[in-house]
Amino acid sequence: MKRVLLVVFVILTATTILSAQTSFYYPHVANGVLGGGVWKTTIFLTNPSSTAASGTITFMQEVTSNLGLAGLPFAINFTDETGAPAGSGNTITFSVPPGATRKYVSSGTGTYAGGFASVVTDVGSVNGTAIFSEFDGSGKLIGEAGVPASPSARNQAIFVDSQGGFNVGVAYANPGSASTQVTLSLLNSAAATVATTTQPLGPGNHTAAFISQLFPGVPPLVGTMKISGVDGPLAAIALRFDGTSPLFTTLPPLTLASLISPAVEWLGERPWLAPLTSIARLLGALRLPGVQPAIG
Repeated sequence: MKRVLLVVFVILTATTILSAQTSFYYPHVANGVLGGGVWKTTIFLTNPSSTAASGTITFMQEVTSNLGLAGLPFAINFTDETGAPAGSGNTITFSVPPGATRKYVSSGTGTYAGGFASVVTDVGSVNGTAIFSEFDGSGKLIGEAGVPASPSARNQAIFVDSQGGFNVGVAYANPGSASTQVTLSLLNSAAATVATTTQPLGPGNHTAAFISQLFPGVPPLVGTMKISGVDGPLAAIALRFDGTSPLFTTLPPLTLASLISPAVEWLGERPWLAPLTSIARLLGALRLPGVQPAIG
């Protein structure tokens, strides 16, 4: 009976997710001129389903003067895969036929600014990837890395490697409607906490910094940094930079979660799936064969 309940829950959840409105994020969007280089962000969307999809991409810009403040609309000029202008203000409205793909490239003009993007679509299987590209003054590509779009999570961690002249930059955004406290904990390779800091992050706001800036005076190390949204989930991404060249690569975060608990949390953040939340909680209380109780 317990196994039947689990199967029913999985089927109902999968069916609802594929057909209901869903959201995901590009935790960092970079655009403009910085230190002689030009940064652009390319966003890909694809619709592998048999149903036409539509939705919006909304861009928010960081407010660095006070991270507790709400973010501001991030107006960037984009062109699509045909070279035509895409979107208006801080929003791109898209329509993606079954099996089709869309591409949007930022202009790279103006003073450098950073932020993040939220995608809302009516087909749950739509997903995407972002590419960060840096060009020199002559337009030559000198560095590039891609990262898949991500959900938001309350607890996640990034790898840190600051030995040998490397540095790791982290960007995280608060896509929620209320402020949250963000706790950052730096751990070494032996899982010992080296340093911790807490800072506010307003709704729709975003911040980016190097590990060396977040934890000044901490010697180079290999380990992880935990990112916790105390009052709400965050979208995050990290980049590892070579200190002697413009080369960099992305470091997608690891979600710190167990089997049933994250499902309850995920459902709780999506009001349209409220009927399934109680089922998930029920399953979380069952001792299914081969499934260990949630920890933490």
